[in-house]
Amino acid sequence: MSDSDDFSDGSDSELETEIESDDEEEMVFMNQQPWVRALPPEPEDQEPSNFTENVGPKNMPPSDSKPISYFFLMVTVDLINRMVLETNRYAAQFIASKDHIRRFSRLLDWRKIGEVTFNEMKAFIAVILNMGLIRKANIGEYWHTTYKSQETSWFRSVFSRNRFQQILQFFHLVNNDDIPNRNDPNYCPAAKFQVLVDHFNTQSSHHLVPEQNISIDESLIATRGRCTMLQYIPSKSAKFGVKLWMLVEAASGYIYNMRVYRVKRFDPTPRGTTQGSYVINMLLESSRLLNKWYHVVCDSFFTSIDLAKQLLRDHTYITGTLKQNRYMPNKIKNPQLGQNDSIYMRQGELCLCSYKEKEHRKPVRILTTKEKAVTNIRGKPKVLEFYNKNMGGVDLADLMVTSYSSNRKSMKVWRKIVFNLIHRMDHLSDKEDAAANTAAGRGFVKVKLRKLPSGKQKECSVCSDRNGFGGRRRTRTICTDCHRGLHKDCVMDHLCVAED
Repeated sequence: MSDSDDFSDGSDSELETEIESDDEEEMVFMNQQPWVRALPPEPEDQEPSNFTENVGPKNMPPSDSKPISYFFLMVTVDLINRMVLETNRYAAQFIASKDHIRRFSRLLDWRKIGEVTFNEMKAFIAVILNMGLIRKANIGEYWHTTYKSQETSWFRSVFSRNRFQQILQFFHLVNNDDIPNRNDPNYCPAAKFQVLVDHFNTQSSHHLVPEQNISIDESLIATRGRCTMLQYIPSKSAKFGVKLWMLVEAASGYIYNMRVYRVKRFDPTPRGTTQGSYVINMLLESSRLLNKWYHVVCDSFFTSIDLAKQLLRDHTYITGTLKQNRYMPNKIKNPQLGQNDSIYMRQGELCLCSYKEKEHRKPVRILTTKEKAVTNIRGKPKVLEFYNKNMGGVDLADLMVTSYSSNRKSMKVWRKIVFNLIHRMDHLSDKEDAAANTAAGRGFVKVKLRKLPSGKQKECSVCSDRNGFGGRRRTRTICTDCHRGLHKDCVMDHLCVAED
């Protein structure tokens, strides 16, 4: 377009078309740009951040609510009512399918006691959660009274053993009559628990706006049961299980959205794209986080230059490592680097970095659309420090749920997945409770650290315990408000009460 056209009197429709195509023209221009060498340090952006979301908890109960109120944010009354309805339905279907019930069968007890009630289902969930915390060899041992040292009387006070096992046997979330057979084209291997996954995602996004940095990675629910969705991932400690794609808040490990991978037959990757790119777009679209300048951090399975350009068009940043077989400039793919040496290349908003920490190690290749070519005083790229800090969100979420042991053998793989998700929902409710208490302003303030003068130290108010297992732990940093010792890694667990 000539200079005179900039001031021409075009119609409104032509103006709208030109404005809408600005992003596309910018991307075409970026693709035409060559890759050029970037020399650190690049100047930091002085403009205000494009990210304007009001992050933090939302739709919380009153600040003086009991912890159970936060639990019901995730495990809602509607969900428990659904469990009651479908459990009773399946019990009726199962009993009706029996031509003859033996004289001493437990099915007679179900008829005698009656259908499961709402309060019984709440108690059932409580027992499942406590069984995850208190590990025993089999379910019957929770009701044993032979040895006083191994007795757990709480379980007997909630249920009889037979009643609990009956509810466990009939526990359901959906009507079996509504599930297509395996040979049906509409068959879904996740049909028996998909309703819980959808409920999880709805409630999780309803009660939190995540911070700008989000992490996307895979997780594994360990099982070796017979299941169409069984995956083998050698990098995981469990090796075998059902794979989940997860989008989490990088700082806290809060699971914002998840998808169950139902294997290639049921979740095919569209032609012309990689599975990693497809998963990231699927999670971001279902979470409604596109066009808000969120910053995705992911590993080399997901990252590619084409994905980075596409996310920029959707106003989303990305930072992630790159596989050597992906498309990239040769100076990044096969760099000639010495120990603690790095090289940067840039194409518009895209920045590539290759870094070699030691002579005997392979170089690390990383792509970012937000960070600059800057190294710290030790010569390590700051983009790599950012990646290491924010990539572990999914691993943090998995670490938190390990306090619940759900590795008990089961013939029903879907039931094991359901109990794992309930454990995760209980953990998220704990996070919401802590976040809401901090945000409510009940004497709590935002934590800032200050370094003590040379040689002085204080005990950490979070991790130090003179009489405990961890022992005494000292730090050179303190909270600027309460002046108590505090490690940088312990900030998230610190409840700061400002001094008057």
